[in-house]
Amino acid sequence: MIFITHKLYDGVQIDSGWERRAEREWKCREEIYRRYIEVISPMLPTTVRRLCTQGIHDAKVESVVQKKDSLCFVLDTSGALGAFRGGRVRLVFSGLRRRIPTRGLRGQWWLYEEAHLSHRARFSLHVMFNQSDVEIEADELLVKKV
Repeated sequence: MIFITHKLYDGVQIDSGWERRAEREWKCREEIYRRYIEVISPMLPTTVRRLCTQGIHDAKVESVVQKKDSLCFVLDTSGALGAFRGGRVRLVFSGLRRRIPTRGLRGQWWLYEEAHLSHRARFSLHVMFNQSDVEIEADELLVKKV
């Protein structure tokens, strides 16, 4: 994550000791990211744009399977915020450029995502989970309610 980091996320939590300052910083970075994503959106796959605008904040990772050039998440979105709320969603990243560490992702909460351009793939999706971050470089993303 580049704009919204774990340190900043921890800072906006109650009793962090710097929540007011962190909230100001969060709003500033959120606005910068909004302008950034406006610029790069035309170059991103439609499904990536949709995921980033509609969000799946607080979805729980039920499973994650990585194959040679693909990565599949199944998320429980029953308590998630955003348009994908309710039921389960499958995210399949294809044209994966490198393996990502998936151990320990099952059971974590998907908190935030940032889309970026990549010189190795059509996009790079940075995902903040409650305990870790991952960067997924891929060519395509399929999003399907299951």
